[in-house]
Amino acid sequence: MKHRNIFLSLAAGAAMTVAGAAHAQLNLKQLGIGGNSGSDNAATSGMAGGAATSGGMSQLLQNYVGANQQVLSGQSSLASAMGLSSAAGKAQQASSLLSGGTPSVSQLTQVGNTQQSLSSTLTQAFSKNSASSAPVNKEAFSSGLASLGQGVSQYASLKSSLGGASQMSAGSLLQSGMNPSTAQSASYIAKTAPGQLQSLTSVLGQAVQFASSHGISVPSIATSALGAAQ
Repeated sequence: MKHRNIFLSLAAGAAMTVAGAAHAQLNLKQLGIGGNSGSDNAATSGMAGGAATSGGMSQLLQNYVGANQQVLSGQSSLASAMGLSSAAGKAQQASSLLSGGTPSVSQLTQVGNTQQSLSSTLTQAFSKNSASSAPVNKEAFSSGLASLGQGVSQYASLKSSLGGASQMSAGSLLQSGMNPSTAQSASYIAKTAPGQLQSLTSVLGQAVQFASSHGISVPSIATSALGAAQ
C-alpha cells in the first residue's frame, strides 16, 4: 500500500508538470512563438514567419527599435522646426541608446520616458505657437511629420505580434529557453507598447492639425498612420 501511494503521488506530480508546460506553451503561442503547425506559422507572419522563440522575439525587438528610431527622428525634426533645440538634442541622444544592439530594459525605459517628455513639450509648443504665431520651419516640420507618421505606423503594426503578451511575465518567456535579457525586454515591450502607441498617436494628430492650420504640407504617411493606429 505504501508503495502504491508513492506511485500515485509521483504520477499526480508528473501530470501537474505536463499541464503547466502545456499552459506555458499556449501562452507562448499567443506571442507567435513555438508550435510547428501550418496555422501557427501563418498566424505569426509578423514575427519572422513563425520563427523559433529566440528568432521571433528578436524580430519583435528589432521592429520595436525601428519604430522608436523613426518616432525620435520625427520628434527631433518637429522640435527643431519649432525652435526647440534642447528638445531636439534629447531626441537624438535617446535614439543613440537604440543603436548598440539589443537594448536593455533600462535603456528602453529611458527612451520611453524621453519620448513622453518630448510629446508633452511639443504639445505645449503647438499651443503657444498658435497663440503667438512664431515662425516655423515648414520644411523641417513636414519632414518631422513624415518620420513620426512612419514610426506610429510601425508601432501600429506591432499589435498583431503582441497578441496576449501583455498578460505574460518575463518568467513565462524564460520557460522557453529564451535569453534572459531578450525575455525581459520582450516583456517590457508587451506591457508598454500599447500605451506608447496611444500617446504618440495623440501627438501626431495634434501635429497634423497644427500643420493644416499653418499652411504646412502634411505627408500622406502621417494621415494614414492615424487611421492605422485606430
